[in-house]
Amino acid sequence: MWISLSELLTIVKSLGLPVFRNNAPKNTDYPYYVYSYVGQTDKKASGKIFKSLPLYQISLYTAGTEKDLKPIISKLDEYRIPFKGFRPIQGDENDATITNFFTYVRCVEDVTK
Repeated sequence: MWISLSELLTIVKSLGLPVFRNNAPKNTDYPYYVYSYVGQTDKKASGKIFKSLPLYQISLYTAGTEKDLKPIISKLDEYRIPFKGFRPIQGDENDATITNFFTYVRCVEDVTK
């Protein structure tokens, strides 16, 4: 199902964790979500763009495990939003292991409006 960025953010925010664009403020408690614009492709007809298809990275930063992904995976599945499988990147912060679990979601914007 195609989804706009505003609809996607409403769904992610409904999970009850803080959501930030690009970076969380310093000293934000874990877990939280961050979304970032990655790029886009366009749908054209007769040489004119009629749909923009931006790609966003959605990250869950957590001191927990992959079990913390269950709510967002369930919610994306509930709304039939296609996404790539989550991947982890681990890092150390204040002697704690923090994992950035991330995926990509393609959105759609109607540029004719």
